[in-house]
Amino acid sequence: MNEGPDPLALVGLQIRPEDRDRLRRAWAWVVASHAGQVRDDGSRLIDHVVSVARNVQRFCAPDCDGDLLIAALLHDIVENTPVPLNDVETRFGARVASLVDAVTNREGESAADSAHRARDAGRDALLLRLSDRLDGILRSPGRSPKKARSFLATSRRVHLPLAEEHFPALGEAMRAAIAQAEAHIG
Repeated sequence: MNEGPDPLALVGLQIRPEDRDRLRRAWAWVVASHAGQVRDDGSRLIDHVVSVARNVQRFCAPDCDGDLLIAALLHDIVENTPVPLNDVETRFGARVASLVDAVTNREGESAADSAHRARDAGRDALLLRLSDRLDGILRSPGRSPKKARSFLATSRRVHLPLAEEHFPALGEAMRAAIAQAEAHIG
């Protein structure tokens, strides 16, 4: 039976055979949950979660496992939809739920506190937080100049040092993205 093209391959994710079914289920849930949602930069939320998953895969290779990629796809589901964290755990297990929880923004929490909470949750949670931030940096020219400048300043002050310390290649990509976005915004 031909199921058609693999949706995860179409979005550029390379997945291990043993992770395919779970990743396909996560993808279907993400598409349904984030349908029609738009970010403050004007981009579709679904495009953002795909970019974050690609970033995670790029910077964790060759040791990227299915749980981490699923968490990357689901990283905004609790924050931006009515889905509770326990649904994530029921569907995909405690590790995925823990990673999603580690990067879910808390009301009143500063960007620095959020980044440090992800760092304290472990290497995979930090990679996920920094991959999310990198995509936000790349999309920052779509925000208002004031909002973009503030976002980039926080990224340079908080996230870039963490990336450079823990994931040097990600740090290089982040530094370049910040410089490019700052040049674009002026």
